[in-house]
Amino acid sequence: MSLASRLAVTLLCVVALAAAVARADLAAWDQAQVGAIARKLATASDELRDTFQKAPPPTAGSGQTREYHELKQDVRRVQMEARELAASLERGAGRDETLPIYESLMQLVRSARVTAGHVFTTQDVQQKASAAREALNQLSPYYDPDAAPLAPVAR
Repeated sequence: MSLASRLAVTLLCVVALAAAVARADLAAWDQAQVGAIARKLATASDELRDTFQKAPPPTAGSGQTREYHELKQDVRRVQMEARELAASLERGAGRDETLPIYESLMQLVRSARVTAGHVFTTQDVQQKASAAREALNQLSPYYDPDAAPLAPVAR
């Protein structure tokens, strides 16, 4: 075996070991528990969207109009992904099948959090966002061993 071949095999083993160690840090999969948390997230995201829709939009001169509409779109997409995650888990899909949904959801959440930092929201919207954030924090250990708990959005 050539030096290059041995190096490639060694590198492959190191990568496989690192992946196994990272996966070992995931919370033990509990289909019923993960499904219950996902249903809680779907409900919280429904309530967040409803509350956000009822909140008055910023005034035209506030400088927040564009960000408000971006946040409105992000909240709608978060709701759709949260519902899809809950429905997939309800149908019996496991971690591997639902990981892409979770990852997409988290990308949307990160985008929404950045935008939300620039948009004034009412106290009731912030409370609904907190409920969704709590559910995401409970769900994350099942999908991402390095997930840091989401903190409230800094304004």
